[in-house]
Amino acid sequence: MTCLPVFECDGCGACCRTFPIYVTEADAILEPRIHQEGCRNTNSTRYPITLFPLPFHEACCFLDSEQRCAIYSTRPGICRELAAGSEQCQQARQRQGLPELLPSEK
Repeated sequence: MTCLPVFECDGCGACCRTFPIYVTEADAILEPRIHQEGCRNTNSTRYPITLFPLPFHEACCFLDSEQRCAIYSTRPGICRELAAGSEQCQQARQRQGLPELLPSEK
């Protein structure tokens, strides 16, 4: 039996500074601050709110000064789908000049 490697997010925030973050109305209902901080995305009915990129922001508006998500427990579905160590995670780290995330030693 082959065990898949297990990755643990190190909180680098690279994903929050690299990829566009578009969210649904359901996400905004779960986290009401999304309506306050996000911007209307008139190009999409599926993802009508943009959290990143936004003018004058270098990262998602919910990424705090310690590179942590200020709305982690109610973060949008698109954020929940990005798994630590996934190809997309590794791409974000590379684009931000960070080393590859290595599997946890458990």
